[in-house]
Amino acid sequence: MKSNSNLRVGIFIVVTLLWSFIWFSQRHLLNNFFGNIPSFAVLFLGLVPALGLFIGSLLLRQKIDKKETSIAGINLNYSIVVMSIPILCLTIIGVENNFGIQKNLFGAFIGGFTMTYAFLEEYGWRGYLQEELMPKFNKWIVYAIIGITWYTWHWYFLREGNDAKLIMIPILIVASIGIGEIAKSTKSIVICAALHGIVNILLIYGIISNQLSSLQKIIILTICLGVWIPTIRKIEKQNKAINKS
Repeated sequence: MKSNSNLRVGIFIVVTLLWSFIWFSQRHLLNNFFGNIPSFAVLFLGLVPALGLFIGSLLLRQKIDKKETSIAGINLNYSIVVMSIPILCLTIIGVENNFGIQKNLFGAFIGGFTMTYAFLEEYGWRGYLQEELMPKFNKWIVYAIIGITWYTWHWYFLREGNDAKLIMIPILIVASIGIGEIAKSTKSIVICAALHGIVNILLIYGIISNQLSSLQKIIILTICLGVWIPTIRKIEKQNKAINKS
């Protein structure tokens, strides 16, 4: 059984990194087509690496005997609330865009799109890889493995040859610790995706972050944390009560 688990992890890492490498390294081949593809469609092309991660995880996760996390965790309503807050904030504030879409509608769309992308990733990192590795290693080793794999999965860090990008290794390891602990305490992949998604919204995705002022980002983060912290604490209490019963 243990050897099967090792084999699954090996297959997951090799196939996932290969899929991502093909996308990031050969993406320039799509440049000739971008002129003929509506710019709106380019957003959806970005789902390709995360979709590969999700599909691989979906297939391999079925082989795990004991699964700690699920899509919604131990409380569906709380998971929906946590996921909905960033989308609601972007809908109310609105996001300016070059697609000719009314800013509030685009805020709703791009918020949902970002959370969907984050969910596809988190289903892989926390929903499968963390689940598979936790019974076998110390949790700090697991978080390091996930962080380094996560870094490599973003092949453009390496392709650009920028030494400054190496700072992303400890950052992603720390992120793996934080999100990983939330996964353990809430059992919810959706909540992990919300935490992942808010970072993309505020810092990573220029299509959103470049359109938001510093004040708007502070407001969004404050609202999210104001709702998330007590909600996650309630879920953690529920989880402890379940474990004691």
